[in-house]
Amino acid sequence: MTSEERYGVAADGFVVKGIDRIVADQQTRARAMFGDDVDLTSGSALRKVLDAAAFDTHELWRALESQYYGTFITTAQGPSLDLLGCDLGLRRRELRARGPVFLAIAKEEAGRRYALPRGTVLVTEPEADGSVLAFRSTRAAVLSTEQKSATVDVEAVVRGDAGNISAGRKLRLDPEWARHNLTMGAAEVEAVAQQTFHDGDVGESDAVYRARLLGVPRTVWTQEALLAQVLDVNGVRDAAIFDPLGGVEATRRTFGTFRFGSRAFSGDRRTGSPYFFDIVVAAEPGWPWHSGESLVPGVYDDVLDVVKQWRPVSIFPDILAANQVDVGMRATLVIEAGHDEEAVKGAILDAVRTSVDRLRLGHGVLHSDIVLSARTAAGVVDVQNLRLRRFAPAFGQTYYGGGTYGGSQELSVGENLRLAPDEIARFSVDTSMADLQVVIT
Repeated sequence: MTSEERYGVAADGFVVKGIDRIVADQQTRARAMFGDDVDLTSGSALRKVLDAAAFDTHELWRALESQYYGTFITTAQGPSLDLLGCDLGLRRRELRARGPVFLAIAKEEAGRRYALPRGTVLVTEPEADGSVLAFRSTRAAVLSTEQKSATVDVEAVVRGDAGNISAGRKLRLDPEWARHNLTMGAAEVEAVAQQTFHDGDVGESDAVYRARLLGVPRTVWTQEALLAQVLDVNGVRDAAIFDPLGGVEATRRTFGTFRFGSRAFSGDRRTGSPYFFDIVVAAEPGWPWHSGESLVPGVYDDVLDVVKQWRPVSIFPDILAANQVDVGMRATLVIEAGHDEEAVKGAILDAVRTSVDRLRLGHGVLHSDIVLSARTAAGVVDVQNLRLRRFAPAFGQTYYGGGTYGGSQELSVGENLRLAPDEIARFSVDTSMADLQVVIT
């Protein structure tokens, strides 16, 4: 082996000895032991024994490589990644059970449409101990006299195999959630699981688990440490921490009008005096803010319980709900002849919703991202004159500058939709803000 041929642990990682190198080394040792005239042709018995041993040796090298890379979070996989997670106190989470549910309406009023938004909470009938399983719809449904039934996909609120209910299991609207979010009147909604639910007994992927492990803070009280705990709460889509004394205090309306050269911007906190900071939380669609609004635990209460365990003495959180900004669009679609117009529209709306749902607090909606998402649908040739729209968010308790209240907007072609730090974008496929005109080529 020359000085350049280094195998095993090296500066750039682990170098595996290839099968060709192993075979060559074994043949060299065989000639040294039995002489240069030993028969090492492909048909000889000795050659076959050496080749079989070479494959076993190569597998051993590969196992050593796997063991080496299994000691690092960035490269570990499967059980090795689980062991590293145990060291950090963060286990691999189970997925939420998912499955289709058939919805049917009864006792409805003639001429009225009943919209069940994304996030509608459905629960099973109470067990003997009063416990129920809760599920949230992942799509909106509209029921009426003309369309008395629909099928929507739902996911379990709680992770784990308990949500893997069997086909034919009856569900019903969560009465408390419906009372706070719907106006059903005398109408009743019946729900039945169409298929056996799945994924509840499956762990999250290595990529997702690895990202969570890499985000584990190594300190006790920092914004990053607290944010990691808040983001792990059920029902939290995103969160942001505004710490006045830990950074620039942009929460006050006087920010930007201060005369920095003439007076101090913010005084230091006295030892022992109470100190408050803001946590702005964006909840997933349909998730209740306070407990009591649904059989599902409220996001506010769960976040508060987590923060209580992490905050130092005399430091108190002010947990605030983020403003949900409904985003829409108006555009002209050029599609190829032979494609179903409604199917193309539905695919585009799904792609745009997926793109918008990935945005975090304060991140605006880029015109180019929506165009690219729309063009991923099969049959779309071009997207022309696309204008983004926004509904004004409901006025909340927070104001970090830049929020727009009091009316809807339609932006110019090519203009990006900007959001304030306490706003988060939300796109609903059933919103009236989506206006798509189709041109057939």
